[in-house]
Amino acid sequence: MESWKKVCIIVSVYVILREFRPIDPFIIKYLTFLPKKYTIKTIREEVYPVSSYVSVLFIVIIFLVTDYLQYKPIIILNGLSGIMSYSLLLGSPTISLLKSSQIFLMLFRAAEVSYYTYMFAKIKNKDQYQIAISIVKTSIMIGKCSCGIISQVLISYNIVNYVYLLYLSILGMILTTIWSLFMPPIKFSLYFYKEQESVLDVFVSDNEKIIQTKINETTNVNLDKNNIKKYFLKMECSEVVQKLWDDFNVAYTDENVFRWSVWWSLSLSGYVLVSHYIQLHWEEIETHSEQNSLNGAVESLATLLSAVAIYAIGRVNGDWDKYGYIIMAMVAMVLGVILYFLSITKSLTKSYAYYIIFCCAYQAMATISSAEVAKLLKRNCYALIFGFNKFIAYVLIIIFTVIVVEDKLFSFDICQQFLIYSVYFMFLGCLFLLMSFMSFRRL
Repeated sequence: MESWKKVCIIVSVYVILREFRPIDPFIIKYLTFLPKKYTIKTIREEVYPVSSYVSVLFIVIIFLVTDYLQYKPIIILNGLSGIMSYSLLLGSPTISLLKSSQIFLMLFRAAEVSYYTYMFAKIKNKDQYQIAISIVKTSIMIGKCSCGIISQVLISYNIVNYVYLLYLSILGMILTTIWSLFMPPIKFSLYFYKEQESVLDVFVSDNEKIIQTKINETTNVNLDKNNIKKYFLKMECSEVVQKLWDDFNVAYTDENVFRWSVWWSLSLSGYVLVSHYIQLHWEEIETHSEQNSLNGAVESLATLLSAVAIYAIGRVNGDWDKYGYIIMAMVAMVLGVILYFLSITKSLTKSYAYYIIFCCAYQAMATISSAEVAKLLKRNCYALIFGFNKFIAYVLIIIFTVIVVEDKLFSFDICQQFLIYSVYFMFLGCLFLLMSFMSFRRL
């Protein structure tokens, strides 16, 4: 089997285990049925905003130390933070414990960048990035889909109550951590160590000494590769900062990297907000409806159809450089229209349908953007650029949280909140349409 396929299998198993969190589709149901009877308003305005504020700090830390720690430790940390996040919800948690759970949940999500960058660092041929990321994203969708089906069946048939879904989620995080311990390590780090000139250890039998000689192109000797050693020196802080800046500057001065990164960051912020608060929206509709909750089934269907879209996109060799702006504009417009109808509907079934379409469209476009960015970057700076893109997204999420979510500056209900997200995506569509027009004008 080709090496890149082995890497895809290893990462795919990891993400499938990582996505086994059956409590997620019913997390609001679980919180509102706790003995303390937390209200939707309390969860939306007091508990959830905590995650937005700490996320930026964690993302900065993660994308800086991922390369330094050579990826695998952060992948392990990902599983451990998941265990802590769900464990804090057991029993009868106080508001402080709920907030602490959100902090570990954000660490869990921030560390997500580690397995993507691990995969890119392991795969040498950049032409395989698009198919590789589509396979891994499809695996994520498979994990989410199976998880949603299991949770829906268990709840619909009254096999277990919500707390057992929480136990199963903790089990999933434990299995994720165990699998991560056996993943092959990355043996190099770009930003914190530099390679010294290689030396050749030559054993001289007459005086039993080891002589180290520098290897250069003029060395005319039959070298034994087993004797060649590479030495790495720890870089000074100023060297690290300079190297980070050089890679950052080179990456974002590339027009294609910049535009795909802009799409990625801006659309990710909207997607995270929608997915984070969608259950609150469904809960609000459900209080005025006699329909039973199908959150798990909806998440399963959304992820299953997204997996199909992602895998199909992975097989498409489109001219993204030429038509990228116009495609980004069209998709953003479509997402905005979908969210508009989602925000005004009073039907739980229609809301489910709009959410499924929204997820499919976003995930397909996110696959293209992440693959295009990865192809254009030099090796080993993936964590830096991917992490910075995510950092920008979460800065925007904080802005939305302060203005839209929390009842401090304005007072928006959950439906108005989704209407604002709709306007945001339509604005993105207009922005990329303008960028497309300017690009064609230059041509």
